[in-house]
Amino acid sequence: MKRGIAGILVFPILLFSFGPVWAQEAEPKDTPKATKFTSLHKSLLIPGWGQFAEKRHIEAVLFLSAEVFALYKVFDANHKGNQYYDQYREADNVDDAVKYRELTEKYDIRRNQFILVAIGVWALNLIDIYFIVKNKKKNNLRLTLESDVKKLAFTLSYRF
Repeated sequence: MKRGIAGILVFPILLFSFGPVWAQEAEPKDTPKATKFTSLHKSLLIPGWGQFAEKRHIEAVLFLSAEVFALYKVFDANHKGNQYYDQYREADNVDDAVKYRELTEKYDIRRNQFILVAIGVWALNLIDIYFIVKNKKKNNLRLTLESDVKKLAFTLSYRF
């Protein structure tokens, strides 16, 4: 389980660290340079990375931890569902087979729910970083995070 999460986090780092190795011949001088890697691009790859680049550390930690938690629960539920499915296939009586099949379905549903949660966190992250980047250019639409000891709220405001 820990290997899977570590692989998810290490893969993008390895991918970008070996980028110069895969580079082809130099570009001609008359072609325009590629656009720089923006905060929106960073958040597209890893939720919270763009917010961290924009110095919004609380939001970055929230998005990254929510995404990692959701992915952990996806892998955990998948693992448990597979275990119960193996027990279902090896069951020697009907009562055990029914019990293990129901548990398999329960963890499959739970896995699918956490996949949707992970997609939702990723989408909310992209919406947030879009408004952050857009606010740098125009200061009329703003998405902010307000936190208290017992409350956490997102506020969307528009200035005329």
